[in-house]
Amino acid sequence: MTMAEALDKKKIRQVFRNVQKHRRTEQIIRKLSSNKDDIRITALNQVDLTHCQNVLELGCAFGSFTEALKDRLHPEAKITGLDIVPEYEPFFLEACQRAGYSGNFSSIGVHPIKKYTNGTFDLVICSFALYFFIEIIPEIARVLKKNGIFITITHSCRNMQELIVLTKTILEKNKLLSGNNLLPIEIILRQFSSENGAALLSPHFRRIQQIDFNNSLIFQAQETEFFLEYYQFKRPFFLTGTNTLKNDIFNQLRLELQKMTMNSKIIKMCKDDRIFICSEPLTLKETS
Repeated sequence: MTMAEALDKKKIRQVFRNVQKHRRTEQIIRKLSSNKDDIRITALNQVDLTHCQNVLELGCAFGSFTEALKDRLHPEAKITGLDIVPEYEPFFLEACQRAGYSGNFSSIGVHPIKKYTNGTFDLVICSFALYFFIEIIPEIARVLKKNGIFITITHSCRNMQELIVLTKTILEKNKLLSGNNLLPIEIILRQFSSENGAALLSPHFRRIQQIDFNNSLIFQAQETEFFLEYYQFKRPFFLTGTNTLKNDIFNQLRLELQKMTMNSKIIKMCKDDRIFICSEPLTLKETS
């Protein structure tokens, strides 16, 4: 599995284009989370955004982060959402309406950010998506105003490590994985994580505030199906390259989880995340 394969836009679009399944997965995560706080609200509570009029959300999906901006921006704020999944458009625009701001949406990806002039935005936000396009971090700094803010939320590299290990064990038993091969999910997480995020952002921002959001997914025997539903949604990131045996591998995983819950009654999986709040963007001259 190469980085290019793991980050292939067609495969990513395939995973996320079922909007209802994506929303259902978010609900499952909240249901099983030990930390009941909303991480987006936690992030937004750290900053005063009342001056922000021009806002950009990258990898916006159905607008969960945008909706959390309700009553926090300038009354005349406008929000632009960029994504690669056209099916998200009506849901994102509805999220803008619920937040109380006008919005527009583009499904041609995040790279149109390069077309915006320097200092266009007061605020750029991105939750659980920057690892798909870390190459645009310099562009994010460029399009922000001098007093602009960039807020991004990402996973720890330990995210779902227990599930990753279990999947790799099953794949190795079936001779579908060998040695130190990484699953697509591991490659994606390592692109931009709690652990390396500050190092990737610091060349482009003078100030970076970091906030840890410790969390676990905890499920009991009767909740195994919820967890498997979550896994099925994310399955391409775990099992890319094993198409012919996906159902068989999934059934083996189901059996292993059932054994685990019989032995310990509950299963706990790491869901630690980190918030980065970046300000004082550096110009290209300052970074060179």
